[in-house]
This record gives sequence, structure tokens and C-alpha cells, in this order.
Amino acid sequence: MTAEDRIFLKQLEDLRLDQLRSHTLRDAREVVARAEALGPRRELEHAERDRQAALRLEENPRRQKEEEESRRLEELRRLEEERQRQEEEKRRQEEARRRQEEARRRAEELARLREQRERELQAKREAFRKAQEEAERRAREQAEQRLREEARRQERQRQEELSRNKAQADLVALFQLYDAKWQELKLSQKLTSVMLFEMPWPTFQQGCASPDDISRRSVEEFIFHPLRPGMETKSRKDRLKVEILRFHPDKFNSNIVGKLRECDREKASEIAGALARILTNMMTEEVQKETDK
Repeated sequence: MTAEDRIFLKQLEDLRLDQLRSHTLRDAREVVARAEALGPRRELEHAERDRQAALRLEENPRRQKEEEESRRLEELRRLEEERQRQEEEKRRQEEARRRQEEARRRAEELARLREQRERELQAKREAFRKAQEEAERRAREQAEQRLREEARRQERQRQEELSRNKAQADLVALFQLYDAKWQELKLSQKLTSVMLFEMPWPTFQQGCASPDDISRRSVEEFIFHPLRPGMETKSRKDRLKVEILRFHPDKFNSNIVGKLRECDREKASEIAGALARILTNMMTEEVQKETDK
């Protein structure tokens, strides 16, 4: 809207207001004339009407102001709509430019991606070729490594087998020595100074010096060991009977204790008594197992 349009609208508004005031004054004069014609009995009524007309005249400026405010608000609304329309138009233009730019950028990106994919494919083909060569090299090295490891494994197994055989041979020798010592203790009449640590006790622990050095577990491991020679066909009860006959207090004290040194005889009797109790408990359990069956 131009300045001339605004001036023209203002002049039209002023003309409308002048006409409104002119009509209002004319109405007021007619009211006065009617009041004079009606006479005194209608003066109060006309006075009241005149007062109300005056009030309406007083309200006209307020209404005019409200109308002006309404027109101002309407103008502001129209201007705001125009501004929004212009902004929307600008936004659409910006969006169109953005889409064009985005399309251009996507086209460039696609071209770049195609070029990049081509380079990547070329690199992959080269990497694949190198990987094949590397895999073949590693396969050869791994095959050689496996051969070396297999050779070491076989050598290790051979050494372990030798070690196991030696350990088994040592165990067999220990059991044989145990039985030989008992055979000598029973048959020899010349022994009178056997030392406590030389006694054949049914345990792998060497040098038993007191009953505390004897445990049921160690006794079970010794008596029921699968490598013990001469016991392969004997039952658990039969193995226990052999040992119980050796360590029974009456037999041990009467046949064996006298063949030890004087200073070791009491300890030997205590150890034999502890072994007899352990062996007796084990035999009781074996008998109970057979009964339960």
C-alpha cells in the first residue's frame, strides 16, 4: 500500500465521521422539536431521551476509536499475512534452490562414489592377489610348523612315556622293597637294631616318625595301588587281610618290635597300633559293603 492510498483512506474515514456527526445533530434537533410540540407533560420523557442521545454522542468518539483500533489491527493482520506470504515465497524459492543444490551435490557424490568403488575394487583385487600369495606362504609355513610340532610332540610323548615307565618302575621297585623288608623281618632271626625310618610302613611317605605321619588316605593309596605287584588278582579284603596280619598289635609286638633299636620300639608300636585301627576300620567298611549288596 502506497502513501497516497493511505491518505485517500484517511480522507474517506473523515468524510464518514462528518456525515455521522451531521446525522446525529439532525436527530437531536428533531428530538427537541418533538419535545416542544408534545408540551410540558412530555418534557421529562424528551429530556431523558435527549440525555440518552447525548450519551450516545459521547460514546461515538469511543466507538470511533475502537473502529480505528480495529482497522489498525486489521491492517496489521493484513501486513503480517503479506509478510508471511513473502517469507513463504522466499522459503519456497530457497527450498527450490536447496533441492537443486542437493541434486547437484548428489550427482557429484554418486560420481565420486562410483570412482571410489572402482578404486576400492581395484584395491580389493590387488589385496586378494596378495592375500592369496600370503595364504599360500602361510600354508607352507604352517605345514612346516606342523611337521616340526609333530616331531616335537612325538619326542615329548617318547620322553613322557620313558618318564612314566621310569615312574612306574620306581613304584614297582618301592612295592617290591616293601614286601622284601617284611619278608626279611619275618624270617631273619639276627635283626636287633632296625631303625624306625627303615621300617616298611604302608604309605608313600618316607621316614614316618609318629602316628601323626600316617593317614587313612595315604594307606588306601598304597594298599590299593594298581601297580602293586602280586596283588593284581587279590580283592580289597584280601589286600587288607595281608596288612592287618602284619600290624596286628599282638603279632607286631611279639614278632617285630624286638628287631628294632631299643629307642625306636615304643614309637614303632604306636605307629603299628594306629595302622591296625585304620586297617580294621577299612575292613569293617568292606564287609559292610558286601552285606549291603
